[in-house]
Amino acid sequence: MKIIAFTQLRNELNKGNLENWFKCTEPCDYRYIFDQNSDDGSKEYYKKFDNTVVIESPTNRFKEELICKQELMDQLLLDHPDVDWVLWLDGDLLLDGRLLDNNGQNLRGLCDAGMQQGIEAFFFGHYNLWRSDIHYRLDEGYHGLHGQWCPLWRNTGRLKFDNSPGLHKPQYPLTFRRVANSGFNVVHRGFATDSQIITKYDTYKGFGQKGWDLDRLLDEKTLDVAPLEDGILPSWFNKTDVVDPRNKKKIIELYEEKQKTND
Repeated sequence: MKIIAFTQLRNELNKGNLENWFKCTEPCDYRYIFDQNSDDGSKEYYKKFDNTVVIESPTNRFKEELICKQELMDQLLLDHPDVDWVLWLDGDLLLDGRLLDNNGQNLRGLCDAGMQQGIEAFFFGHYNLWRSDIHYRLDEGYHGLHGQWCPLWRNTGRLKFDNSPGLHKPQYPLTFRRVANSGFNVVHRGFATDSQIITKYDTYKGFGQKGWDLDRLLDEKTLDVAPLEDGILPSWFNKTDVVDPRNKKKIIELYEEKQKTND
């Protein structure tokens, strides 16, 4: 059974995510990374791992994420035509701790079951942490991907993306004929800190995003959160902020304060 981790990364070392990503992908035989012109020391960090292949882009091709994914997938399949499963894990995601138990044997067991049952991909639960290491957000569409996240792909010979330019398009191949629920999850840390939320807002605004998709990043009027169940986070993950975000100063107030400081 050959499993290969697959991702695009940019400056995840500075965000505090890179070490977590490498820990989450330890059960995989190889790692394939498309680096979007990181300049925070990430490229040097990759070199610590012999089983890691990196395509380095000389520019940040953020708007061409699916084109970049196809380039990375083509290289992966050229190097490893015998790969059985591809695990797509973004840099700010944590893999369900239960899959990492027993040196990753539970992940391999899931893939083996998929092979035996003719399953071509697995859906996972998806939790968006919100300004916390343990609380995930439920309102404003933040829980809409739960059960619809598809990060584990069997090598069917049809691993092709919709690679037309644009943001927030389906991030997995649309060619799977049989997809099953895995019973496991990923945890998204892209909104786990105030600085990440504010940076995302400025980034997406700079790329021309507007309306609800942008505004909801600073809108906590209907904020609803819940704590993760035990066992979902990896056992080694260090939880440093467990404060309920409903008890914190509103993110829009922090953003406005930052704007005044910059002015």
